Amino acid sequence: MAQVIEQTANEPAPATEIPAFLGLTQQKSALLVALYNETDPDFAKQIPTALPIAAQQLAAEYEKRNSVGKKLERAEGKFLDEYKEFETIQQEAVERLSKTDMNIGKAAEGLDLEGKNRHDLLLGSFLYGGVRREASGPEDRASMSPVASPNFEGAKKLMERAMETGCTMAGVQIGSFYVQEDKLAGGKNMKKGEDCKKLAYEFYKKAADLGNPMACHKVAFFSENGYGCEQNLDRAIEYYIKAYEQGYPDSAHNLGLIYQGHTQATASRKELKKALTYLEQGKQWGYAPSANALGRLYLLMSKNSQVAKDAGVEVDDKDEYVVTGIDFMEYAADNGDADAMLMLGLIFGSKEYGLYDMDKAQNYMELALVRGDPEAYTYLVRILRAKMAARAALEQENLDNFDKLSLQDQAKLIRQVAKEATPEKVRHRQCSSTFCTNQEEKEGDFKKCGRCQRVSYCSRDCQKEHWKHGHKAVCTAPSATDSPSSSTPSTTTSTQ
Repeated sequence: MAQVIEQTANEPAPATEIPAFLGLTQQKSALLVALYNETDPDFAKQIPTALPIAAQQLAAEYEKRNSVGKKLERAEGKFLDEYKEFETIQQEAVERLSKTDMNIGKAAEGLDLEGKNRHDLLLGSFLYGGVRREASGPEDRASMSPVASPNFEGAKKLMERAMETGCTMAGVQIGSFYVQEDKLAGGKNMKKGEDCKKLAYEFYKKAADLGNPMACHKVAFFSENGYGCEQNLDRAIEYYIKAYEQGYPDSAHNLGLIYQGHTQATASRKELKKALTYLEQGKQWGYAPSANALGRLYLLMSKNSQVAKDAGVEVDDKDEYVVTGIDFMEYAADNGDADAMLMLGLIFGSKEYGLYDMDKAQNYMELALVRGDPEAYTYLVRILRAKMAARAALEQENLDNFDKLSLQDQAKLIRQVAKEATPEKVRHRQCSSTFCTNQEEKEGDFKKCGRCQRVSYCSRDCQKEHWKHGHKAVCTAPSATDSPSSSTPSTTTSTQ
């Protein structure tokens, strides 16, 4: 009886019991778990909880690296000071509301909302503007818009008066209110005749003309894409440069894309040397999408010598372009760029660049899916199915010749197929570090990751590199530590 109970416990859970995760449907979630049950049963049990936790960690790390405060570090000091002031006052508003049981009147007691005290004006705006109208249901996203607040007009006026004191971030904040209205409600909360996109542009423009680099970037983006204003590439470049001159990384990135000339609107501006300069600066400022765009550009150079010539980067060995491109994309993936993760998965999953490695392809597709790229799901399913098919094909090829063998050779073949069919053997025959091509001379030569036991390495250095470049996000084990075990070694788009 005990044996029967143990076998039942080890059976995979019915598909209907698998919860939906990572924004996938329940059906897709169940299929993914089923595929892992065939290729990595131990990990399959952890997927519904492990992957969402990893997604939260990656999102938090990416947001931290790309916070507005980080982007303003190189700008004129007053703009970073304004941003920090905003953060502090927002936190004060939360604390006041908490202490008064969300009673706005009590929370606002003592504030001078008629004068020119910037602190009080901003605090009053946050207190009164934080109230939203009651949602009509779980799908009522329009109620989440700042414009849906019954106190919106009053809160906005307080923010405008703060702007009159010289606070440029107040203009940025009002612009962001209207952008959120467009994204969440499509303008449903606006007064008749008002256009939320146009108003967003107008307030960003006021702040930009006072020198705020974040606002300059917004004006440039709106101008480039005809959002809330007429499309004007000259104005876009002008304001991107203003933000770039204050070290704003998003603007360096978007200028790089413009000078690549990939679109009909930017084709006449194509200057690859300029594109390379701006993208390299964006990468230097820690902006992951710029590193990804550089990686794509270098891979293009490996196929088209004219691109390399136009960019002023000519080398004798074309493999150098590939190595450099992969290096840039690895940096981007390590810093949370989902597109870089997806592209690396596609690169290692094909033989186009001579880097075919299904294990690495799987690793990057897992990361891209966790990072929020829904396209990665389809490719990850294909990879897992391909692994299953490859194993089945090996078994079938051997069994086709089975009857022709002697009894001794049949026994030998059975042992070989059993060994080759073991997921660990298939997965671990090559070092899991991205650029390492070392293979085990015999099974068990390489040491497994001490936490998840899913990957193996030829050396401690390779283990450290793989941890740093992505394995950390999908490595799970009962241990709560966030460091390795000591016992084991498409075209990019402009950003708003």
